[in-house]
Amino acid sequence: MEIQLAAQPTEGEQPKSVLRVVANVLERNNKKSVFLQNVGMQTKRPRLSAQLEAEKRENAELRLIVSNQREQMEGLSKKQAELEAKLDLPLGQNRP
Repeated sequence: MEIQLAAQPTEGEQPKSVLRVVANVLERNNKKSVFLQNVGMQTKRPRLSAQLEAEKRENAELRLIVSNQREQMEGLSKKQAELEAKLDLPLGQNRP
């Protein structure tokens, strides 16, 4: 029944081949099917691989940003410590 429904073209669409209909049904119902690979049809995995690669690049960029910000914070912490030490000197001299 599902194959019959999937085979019916929608408005303005060309009728689907039997192989395409079976491939669509298998994709939806069985994610681990090797039928599509065996008949030489492209599965959605390359799209997922591309998405994964994009996410990896984005993560690498975010890690670089975090690393740069961490270095800036360390530099600011050192400057703060130096300034506090300089402020302590004059304040310490005024104490009886």
